[in-house]
Amino acid sequence: MVLLASEYDKSRFLKAEDIKGEKKFRIKDVTEEAVGEGRDKEVKLVVWFTNDRRGLSLNRVNNRTLRGAFGDPVKDWIGKIIVIFVVPTEFRGKMVDGLRVRIPPPKQSAATVQPPQEPVKSGNGTAAAAPPAAVHDPELEPDPVKPLREEMDDEINF
Repeated sequence: MVLLASEYDKSRFLKAEDIKGEKKFRIKDVTEEAVGEGRDKEVKLVVWFTNDRRGLSLNRVNNRTLRGAFGDPVKDWIGKIIVIFVVPTEFRGKMVDGLRVRIPPPKQSAATVQPPQEPVKSGNGTAAAAPPAAVHDPELEPDPVKPLREEMDDEINF
């Protein structure tokens, strides 16, 4: 395994420059974390995702958005899909890019999107029900995880 100094510049949390346009995320976990440094350090909720290793530290606006959509118990947020996007916002008296969350509208099923088709007849002459179409969203796939053997394959001699 090659040790790269640039790996230590990466934040554990999403930032505005990490998001281009908007991106969907599936919530994997919600934890309390100490965020910030010095007198700016405070405990915040952090949302973790199945499709990114970084978390989103929730400010008041994003906390209220998720709480309003999914309820107050954070255990009920797990598995839910959110969209993160960038907006200009004021921070300490100047305008900066900030992250906001929104809840995507429910996907329409394939039956409502496709034009009507001739109903399939069952053996007794009545219309047979078609199985619902599965919806697959590749953006919500988990990050590839290195096998433990690769993670542990360093050059430390004991």
